[in-house]
Amino acid sequence: MKKTILFLAAVLTLSVAVAQKGKVTTATTLLEQGDLDKAKEAIDLAMEHEKSNTWPKTYIVAANVYNKLYQKGKDDKGVVKAFEFYQKAIELDKKGNDKGKRVGKYKKEIGQALILFSNELTNAGVEAFNKNDFETAVSAFDGLLKLNKNEYMVEIQGEKVDTAIIFNAAVAAYNGKNWPVAEKYFDQSVDLKYGDGDVILLMHQMYVEQGDSAKMGANLMRGFETYPDDNRILTQLINFYLETKQNDKALDYLNKAIESDDTNPSFYYARGVLYDSSKNFEEAMKNYEKALEYDSEYFNALYNVGVMYFNKAVEEMNLANAETDFKKFEAKKKVAEDTFKQALPYFEKALEVNPEDVAVMESLKTLYYRFEMMDKYKAIDEKLKGN
Repeated sequence: MKKTILFLAAVLTLSVAVAQKGKVTTATTLLEQGDLDKAKEAIDLAMEHEKSNTWPKTYIVAANVYNKLYQKGKDDKGVVKAFEFYQKAIELDKKGNDKGKRVGKYKKEIGQALILFSNELTNAGVEAFNKNDFETAVSAFDGLLKLNKNEYMVEIQGEKVDTAIIFNAAVAAYNGKNWPVAEKYFDQSVDLKYGDGDVILLMHQMYVEQGDSAKMGANLMRGFETYPDDNRILTQLINFYLETKQNDKALDYLNKAIESDDTNPSFYYARGVLYDSSKNFEEAMKNYEKALEYDSEYFNALYNVGVMYFNKAVEEMNLANAETDFKKFEAKKKVAEDTFKQALPYFEKALEVNPEDVAVMESLKTLYYRFEMMDKYKAIDEKLKGN
């Protein structure tokens, strides 16, 4: 009698297991018939029950169901969930059953399914990116990259390094302000030399947003070494050194920049700023003039030259005012007046380039008054009042 009871218990346990695994078959049938809601209901029950939630096949079918739900617009995260179900299926297939047997039984089936699913994951990532759903885009691209390295898929198609997907994952994470993931994939893109200087510049913006000056410098240095002909990176590197008061380093890179592109007015302007900030009037003026030689309407260069002459004239006038001897005063005053006059055409040209710049108008107003150019003084004064 006791054996009969034990036998019946075993039969009942087997029946429950078969019944739960039967829900997986039911879900497959319902999926093939296009009844997605009932297929989801059946597979959800199978994933909840202890008799079927350790069976790899359950999660293979769950991945198919949720991927189809995504395709039909019934679950925006369906494709991401499908990826997670495939991961679960692989995990369970590697363990085998509770006795440690049947390890890898579903390896081929899962591997073949993943090759088809990888296209779905790619499309889902692109679609999510275009909808500005960057979280889903990152999940899809990140999942795809993991699949491409998974042994179940590698065994069938070989290892695949998709450089475009790595870059897209980085950009999606960047747009979603997921900085750790963006940094990881941008780093890989640089190592793979994909995306050229754009990757370095995007990383720079990322570090700017985070206020991480230590990484800014290291990233730009790496960028310059990797892409020495990309003047955008060099310009950013120079600006970084200028902003952080590392003038010697900035000058070194500016000299290199001019060697590689000696007609770029921005480089001469930047070098002029460097010399200007260190009070080297002669070299600053020489570089500003060189910038204007290649771009006669370079506003910042025009304005800075005007300011340099103006400030120099103020210093000369102070020296004149310190004189007690009238003749010496007059002589020094004339030098100062001549220097003020040198500033005038640069400010006037700067105003032609940028007619609404208040700082230029204020400087011109002062000069017009000094030289009794009253018509121009009144015109500029009226314009300033209008602003």
